[in-house]
Amino acid sequence: MSNLLVASPVEIDDIRRTRWAITLAASLGWFFDAYVITIYALTIPFIAKELQVSTLVLSGEVGSIFLVGYTIGTIGFGTVGDVLGRKTMLGISIIGYGIITALTGFATSLLALALLRFLTGVAGGGELSIGAPYVSEVWDRKSRSTGIGIMYSFYPLGFVFAVLAFSVITPILGWRAVYFFALVPAALILFLRLRLEESPRFQNVLAQIESGHKQRVGLLKALGNPVFRYRILVGSLIFMSLTYGYFAMVFYIPSFVIHQYNLSPTVGAAAVTSLLQVSGIVGGLSGGFIGDRLGRRWPAMILAALGIVTIYLWWGLHWSLPGFCIMVFIGGFIVAYEWAVGIVYVSEIFPTEVRASGFGWSAGLGRTVSIAAPIMTQFLAGKFGVGVAIQLSSAIWLCLIIGYAISHETHGSELADRVEQMRHKQC
Repeated sequence: MSNLLVASPVEIDDIRRTRWAITLAASLGWFFDAYVITIYALTIPFIAKELQVSTLVLSGEVGSIFLVGYTIGTIGFGTVGDVLGRKTMLGISIIGYGIITALTGFATSLLALALLRFLTGVAGGGELSIGAPYVSEVWDRKSRSTGIGIMYSFYPLGFVFAVLAFSVITPILGWRAVYFFALVPAALILFLRLRLEESPRFQNVLAQIESGHKQRVGLLKALGNPVFRYRILVGSLIFMSLTYGYFAMVFYIPSFVIHQYNLSPTVGAAAVTSLLQVSGIVGGLSGGFIGDRLGRRWPAMILAALGIVTIYLWWGLHWSLPGFCIMVFIGGFIVAYEWAVGIVYVSEIFPTEVRASGFGWSAGLGRTVSIAAPIMTQFLAGKFGVGVAIQLSSAIWLCLIIGYAISHETHGSELADRVEQMRHKQC
């Protein structure tokens, strides 16, 4: 897959078609993931009014319950993805995601809502732990970061789509209808995924194992390798920062701008949150492009340090609405850049036969800390205000800097396929 020069023109065309088909399918999965997460954040004020529940409870406690499910799904789908393959697990993920999201529209109590959000998280975990390894395995070493950057950019696109759907559907049909509407994109994405091939690199690894009569190394055996364990630690530190930093803030932006600037939920707040994601498209694509040219580690570490300063100023000063929007754009760019680079980096440090497992456990263990993000922000917001609470959350970005600092650069390197090929590399 990585060397097009040794392939015939027909083979090159087949490789490129497979590459773009898999990238599009995974990208649309991230698009749908963003839709499901975003409509919840946008409908919180309406749910709170109808169910007679505080918006802080819905953002905090229910938000954390969603992340518990997402953590379980990330680990579970990743682990099984190395057994049943990438294509199969992505299909299961999208079916579950679509159906459960639609059922959320029928929730009439806080308990039912919390349970459905938990199950939504479980199904949605597959988008992260399967989609990223799937895409990384079909791009060559010179453009892999760009491919992941393209995939990630569909997440903010999905966010913007969710805002548009929310703004059009809610005033006419009510907040529940935006959950029912989830069946439409879910069906389209599932149709596309049924036409996919399995990851060619993953298939080649299985064929090599079978032809060579070598025993396949699964997750449990891989954990006996100290290099594998060390890389899970590195990946966990990176994802701890990415997920905690994002979820400590994203659920609170709509409610914050509604109260701080007297904006309407369906227009003003939706516009501000869309701006965050528009900048995310630029940030994700930039992360992919720069990662393939300047490397993953040092640009990400420098931007993370700038991110801490940005979040402190963004939420610590009293901005006018235009000033707050400028900070939204800058902050959204940094967050998306770090996500795109982090995803490709963690995908690259694991070999193909356990890539989904390694990625899933890295992201899942990192998410165990992020589970506390919404509820911790809720607790701190109750004592010091939302701004201070989000400021304090920026300290988690130090873990991202540490994760890259104790690891090695992957820029320009070929993917390993077998656990036995992993070698410890000094920074």
